[in-house]
Amino acid sequence: MNDLELLREHGPDAPPVSSAALSSARHRLMAEMTPAASARRRWGWRRASWALQHRRVGLGFAVAVVVTAAAGGSVVLSEHHAPVGRSTGVQLVAFDAPVFPIGLRPRPAGLAAATFSGGVARDEQGNDRPVMTAVFPATDGVSDVYLGVGDRYVPQDAPERVRSVSLQGVPGFVVEHDAQSGASVVLSWQRRPGQWITLTGHGRFGSEAAVRALAATVADDAQPVPLQVRLAPAGWRLAAFKDSKIVTLRDPDSGEELSANLVKAPERNLMGLVSGAKRVSAVQVNGRESELVQTLNGWFLQVPLPDGTAFHLQAPAVLTGEQVVAVGAQVIVTPHAR
Repeated sequence: MNDLELLREHGPDAPPVSSAALSSARHRLMAEMTPAASARRRWGWRRASWALQHRRVGLGFAVAVVVTAAAGGSVVLSEHHAPVGRSTGVQLVAFDAPVFPIGLRPRPAGLAAATFSGGVARDEQGNDRPVMTAVFPATDGVSDVYLGVGDRYVPQDAPERVRSVSLQGVPGFVVEHDAQSGASVVLSWQRRPGQWITLTGHGRFGSEAAVRALAATVADDAQPVPLQVRLAPAGWRLAAFKDSKIVTLRDPDSGEELSANLVKAPERNLMGLVSGAKRVSAVQVNGRESELVQTLNGWFLQVPLPDGTAFHLQAPAVLTGEQVVAVGAQVIVTPHAR
């Protein structure tokens, strides 16, 4: 698999990963590892993802960089009205940020705040269905909890491995995985019509008793995705969001994409980072000195944030430079992304 194929399958424009796939992958991985190796490999993907940040970035996709930003207050870059694109005919309109509808209340001790991923996935009938997952890492470094929500039940394993149970007076399904270095349990149930919940516990949460206890804490808790793009071309839709740090929008007609992602620090050499870069211009985004790169295929905007981090905005050539800056001025970063 080459770099482009890797990014297409696992970058921000890739289909969201189901809880079943996550559980199955983890089960196979844990079966091959010792406890010490499990702890080391758990964070190895972060180092590999960070290395990708230093490769050249093409405008057709965004590199899935995982970063950690310093704690701080909400950063709202959002007060400007966007100009209408005269040269391209593209009109910018308000865009609603995705909202994760539920949470664990209270959040069990030992679980850190969640990161959110989601988008749309195509079912067997060819219909697009929403898929959203919150991941709660545990402070022990080897356990975690996945909280998924969708509009229907998705089988979590082969039928012979699925066991029917009763949860809170409604039917549910349990799948248990035993592994050399830990266990995982997946519990699914219909919380209300049109809302199916899937809870996956790993490590010390990898028992039926543990996931049942977690299920008792599931409550309505609307949480906007921490990285929000509040302005977009008319008609464009949410394609995916990942790890609370990447958001991708897509034109359903042309397939053109606009992507925003948080990075640990501003890149000093954008001409060396951005593939096809033609020129870099200094621009103001809500009073902050920023850089706009024009490329062979579109635009790349870097906006520094007060805490020393930054966000990158990649947009196609159907937008004007002024419109890209206007979209950047309507990006919102909240403390949950940190």
